[in-house]
Amino acid sequence: MALRPLFEEIKDFIKKQIEDGVYKEGDKIPTEMELAKTFQTSRQTVNKALRDLVLDDIIERFPRSGSFVKTTIAQTSILDLKDIATEIVERGNSYTNKLVSLTEIRANEKISKILNVVKDQKIYISQMIHYENGVPVRFDTRYIKPSSCKEYIKQTFTQITPSQYLQKNCPVEKVDNTIEAILVEEDIQEYLDISRNEPCLRISRLVTSKGEIASYSKLYYPSSRYKLNSTFVGA
Repeated sequence: MALRPLFEEIKDFIKKQIEDGVYKEGDKIPTEMELAKTFQTSRQTVNKALRDLVLDDIIERFPRSGSFVKTTIAQTSILDLKDIATEIVERGNSYTNKLVSLTEIRANEKISKILNVVKDQKIYISQMIHYENGVPVRFDTRYIKPSSCKEYIKQTFTQITPSQYLQKNCPVEKVDNTIEAILVEEDIQEYLDISRNEPCLRISRLVTSKGEIASYSKLYYPSSRYKLNSTFVGA
């Protein structure tokens, strides 16, 4: 009788660990090197097992982060302003973020037209990565008109997200959303830990508060980790 391929044994081992609850949804599994050492085999054999598990929709792999037990693709609504931290916690998962930058800049011609300010007027800009169970699920760039939210530039956003802060300090009167599927620049690929060929869903969001444009945001969702939904109920 022919011996069973070792990569099949590795697959069964990982599946059994998941079934037994050793690894739960979103948990990181051992690396190729660790599995190769455990089974005393080559990384090539381990890689074959992991690739098959990806095809079986059991795990997912990210270029720089490793391999994780597959989670149900998260959904977010485009018709409300529920904060992403709230969404993630309500799903029973862990939320964290990383503030990439928060600074004051002079509005270029494009942004000045969007925010309805004069060119070269000082505005605030912030960039943040949002994580669900340690995996990046959204990257934001926000342009803020200082007259609408003067203290935004002083925040650290360790206890509150930019969205939560803006909703608290800039009462929303109107929201305009534009949704596109795009390939993103290299820096955003790195922030989201995605390949150059993976598209993102980008929501461009313009918020009006107290009778004026208050903020313009670009929210990037990796297509493999998020899907958008909307529901309309007629009268």
